[in-house]
Amino acid sequence: MSNRSKITFPERVVLAILENDGKGAVNAIQVLSKIPKEANFTKEMVHQALLKLANRGLVKEPSKGVFSPIRPSIKSEGELVLSNRGDYYVRMELDGELQQIYMDNDMVGKLLPGDRVRCEVKTKGKRSYVKSLGLLERVPQRYSAILDVFDKNAFGLLQKNGLKDIKISHAVDPQYDGFKAIIEVYDFPHNSRNPLGRIIDILGEVGAADTEMHAIVAEFGFNTRFPDEVLEETDAIPNEILAKDWGERTDMRDVFCITIDPADAKDFDDAISLEKDNKGNYLLGVHIADVSHFVTSGSAIDREATQRGTSVYLVDRTIPMLPEKLSNDLCSLKPHVDRLAFSVIFTINPALEIVNQWFGKTVINSKRRFAYEEAQDVIVNQQGDFVEELTTLNRIAKHFEALRFENGALRFESKEIRFRFDENKKPIEAYVKSRFDAHLLIETFMLMANQAVAKHVKLMKKPELPFIYRSHDLPPQDKLLEFARFCKLMGYPINIDNEPQMRKSFNDLMERTADDANAEILQQMAIRTMSKAVYTAFRSDHFGLAFEHYTHFTSPIRRYPDLLVHRLLQQYLSNPTPVMSESQIELIAKHSSNMEQKAAEAERASTKYTLALMMEQHIGKTMEATITGITEWGIYAMATEYHCEGLIRLTDIKGDRFTYYEAEKKLVGQRTKRSYHLGDPITVSVKKTDPQKRIIDFNLLD
Repeated sequence: MSNRSKITFPERVVLAILENDGKGAVNAIQVLSKIPKEANFTKEMVHQALLKLANRGLVKEPSKGVFSPIRPSIKSEGELVLSNRGDYYVRMELDGELQQIYMDNDMVGKLLPGDRVRCEVKTKGKRSYVKSLGLLERVPQRYSAILDVFDKNAFGLLQKNGLKDIKISHAVDPQYDGFKAIIEVYDFPHNSRNPLGRIIDILGEVGAADTEMHAIVAEFGFNTRFPDEVLEETDAIPNEILAKDWGERTDMRDVFCITIDPADAKDFDDAISLEKDNKGNYLLGVHIADVSHFVTSGSAIDREATQRGTSVYLVDRTIPMLPEKLSNDLCSLKPHVDRLAFSVIFTINPALEIVNQWFGKTVINSKRRFAYEEAQDVIVNQQGDFVEELTTLNRIAKHFEALRFENGALRFESKEIRFRFDENKKPIEAYVKSRFDAHLLIETFMLMANQAVAKHVKLMKKPELPFIYRSHDLPPQDKLLEFARFCKLMGYPINIDNEPQMRKSFNDLMERTADDANAEILQQMAIRTMSKAVYTAFRSDHFGLAFEHYTHFTSPIRRYPDLLVHRLLQQYLSNPTPVMSESQIELIAKHSSNMEQKAAEAERASTKYTLALMMEQHIGKTMEATITGITEWGIYAMATEYHCEGLIRLTDIKGDRFTYYEAEKKLVGQRTKRSYHLGDPITVSVKKTDPQKRIIDFNLLD
């Protein structure tokens, strides 16, 4: 275990201050001045923390009472990445966290995005940077490009800054000139002016919705087609589930059981049931599609699912992890048909305490498929199908939801944007997806099942059995301190003295700002302060949910880690001995986390494309907006009516020059002294949009 992993909260805060301060050696008073007063630190606490950090070898004391961080040069490996703005950086793991280390673009030479590289990292002030760079492994990457075909040559013209056009290394039919294609870039020879690539797929005419959506899918490394061997293996699976397929499952077909999903859902991977035993206890069932029955370890379907890691949900389509025969049929818990499930049954007494739980394979038969809106209507109006059961389920869910928040779970809610389209499938309206009690009902029961499975396996045997968890770490100290300063500037100081106080402060902040115009800004800043949740074999706790043990058990149709959880749980229930090592599980966990991140980026890209396409019809329109981001190059603002973010470039603001103050997140005009801050209301007009680049530009109207 490293020295860093043993340090206390005050030491972490002080070390974060030193490592983010670019002024060299400092004393305790200087460090204390940078810690928010709400943290309740004293000069003596800071001085003691500095001395302990020096004893651990994490800081040095060049002269008595003056300290500076030790910033050794780090040699590491990572992935070369090209940002949308055309800047290169190396994505690598430092101090157990995935970080982006920026570099000078002149260092890149003949290296390509995606390459595995060895680099030397130095730290100066607040920033780490790449000092040297070398190729370890060339990893071909795929991009969407517009084909330029002439004579016997063809090039892929990229819509990405920072990478030269791609020379196609094979003949291309001239009829595809001007079409958009997926190109795999595989080399950049020393004697070539351009990288070399091959065409993987012709997507279609530029600007067509299908073309652009397929380009997004390919850009983030997903495939819309399944390999032939996967399709052949899928075709060989029987089309019906028969009694002979049940094995030793518990028959629960006569128990009240329903699904509640979005109205447009095509796969139903979870169902809930409710009955009473002879003691008056509730038997609450969470039933999850038993994908592991159909997808066996090492099969072609399994290998493809492992590679995909997750389903991808774009604005107008889904890229499934599993073939549709499984995801939309055999594994989908459709109503009025027998389906195989892996279930968690909670025994809950009349006081709503969990007194027992059972895990096992079952056969279920859903009595009704509810959309969220339908279930909500029954709960609110107290009439309709299964009103008594839904009312009881809602009461139980609200109890456990309240309990979760009492234990310190964070009350964050991200907004989901949805679209309405005209008859030609062009977007005409963006709106925020509504959330009802019916959503929270399902969410609460899924969280309960995930927690119960993780805790059961974690405590089943000593030494602990290898397992895959969904873990969420504490916020990084530097981001936490920055957020505390920002909250203070906005008039909402928070307490970050310790973990319980920090949790309470975050939740109090959400309540105090509920009716404030800046509530959305503060919530988004709070979310950005958080660490990312990841899959791992090594930690089971989840900070955001305030759970000591947590995993993902409830969506094996669309998340590979859940499928692995099912396999491991079934193995341990029948024979609690390891079948995989922690290192084997961690490899899958890291890949799944990476694919999940790419899926989220693809989903955001499809939303940005659709918003830019929608705003084409509003060029020149004046609208109210709120400042959501401030940088040295411009102001980002969210148009209230249309839920879209656009950029006001500083070069487009005439009559003044602006200075950017990073700490205060503000711009100040040198001549007018006019200032712009996060959360400020402003008036803008739409200057231009570029759906293919997924950008919207605003003009600032004073």
